[in-house]
Amino acid sequence: MKPPATAAESLAGLIRVRPHGWLTSPLPADPTAVAGLLHRARTAHDLARAAEPLRVLSARATAAVAELGDPPRCVLKLHADRNAYLQETLAYTLLGNSPALPALLGADDATSSLLIEHIPHSVDFRQPGAAADLIDTVAAVHTAPAMLDATTSKAFAAFRLDRPDLPVPAWIRDPGAWAAVIDLCQAAYGGARIPVGHLDLKPEHLRLRTDGHPVLCDIETVRPDVTGLIDLVTLPAVLRQAGIPLPGPAVRDLYQQAARRHGLNWATPALRSALNAYRAATGLATLHTLAD
Repeated sequence: MKPPATAAESLAGLIRVRPHGWLTSPLPADPTAVAGLLHRARTAHDLARAAEPLRVLSARATAAVAELGDPPRCVLKLHADRNAYLQETLAYTLLGNSPALPALLGADDATSSLLIEHIPHSVDFRQPGAAADLIDTVAAVHTAPAMLDATTSKAFAAFRLDRPDLPVPAWIRDPGAWAAVIDLCQAAYGGARIPVGHLDLKPEHLRLRTDGHPVLCDIETVRPDVTGLIDLVTLPAVLRQAGIPLPGPAVRDLYQQAARRHGLNWATPALRSALNAYRAATGLATLHTLAD
């Protein structure tokens, strides 16, 4: 039996592999070796935290993550690549007012690190409603730019759907189909909206606050030039990974309902047309029956 597709595999046609050696200063992959760098980053954020216990959660060439405190009260994330750090801080500027995301407590340019609210609980996807919670949280993030203050909204005005000279992203292979995507998104979102997408969707990135409110962690991949359709296409694969597979039309219906609760009105024919246009524009290999 063929294993279920991963979220990355579900986006075949959009994935662009970075060239060998793109990361000039990789972090140590050994947790012990990276701990010293995390300790220095912790001190940069707040001297009072220097005595707190630090537990390394992950150590990769691109980023390292640690919990601070016992019990943990915040998460420290250290980036190897400055552009990745800037992209994540930008994502928090665009989306950080959403209760569906952990709060950004601090950012330090000198160490390219962020201090983020600790979200204590993982999600038991066997519980009823877990799929709907994940989809609702994704929809909440997609609509978060509607809550921007005037200054931030002005800073992101170049990405508004009603901008007459909205540029076609370089990775789009069919500009005509992309224009259809933007027109359909504008009808659903409203012209003043800034569409966002490309969340790093994984089952483990959905967590629960102590009050049971679902929160989506890790938004460093978010971009304001792709629309939320890219995440909708990813959701069926993520749900399979979580052990709760749903047919494409069921995922689409749940997303429409969630989006409507957050102020985004996708009619079924328009959303199906947008998905088909998105596939044509981007070269996606499949829509996982979402447009059926």
